[in-house]
Amino acid sequence: MKPLRSWKEVIRDWAPEVAAKVGRTEAEILGQGLSAMDFSPFHSVEVRLTGLTHRFDRAFAAVRPETGEVAVFSEHAGYVEFQLVADDVVAEIEEDFYRHEDRSNDD
Repeated sequence: MKPLRSWKEVIRDWAPEVAAKVGRTEAEILGQGLSAMDFSPFHSVEVRLTGLTHRFDRAFAAVRPETGEVAVFSEHAGYVEFQLVADDVVAEIEEDFYRHEDRSNDD
């Protein structure tokens, strides 16, 4: 993990990638930042480093393959940057689930 920076610094540096991910303009991202509407409860990110996995719920990732950098943007865990090395993996996961409830006592 790279040293933590303020959310404003991270947004400023990653504005083009973030804008593309959330479907808004760079100007909107820089002026308004991210909102709860930019995060889905069905999306998560895992950053799989050798011997360690970081999981972020309600999140998305932006990757710069040319520099091996990734920034994870999450609704509740903030914005975290990583410097990747060979064989590290960034997985964006979309879950679609059904939770069955016991309705045997419903009349």
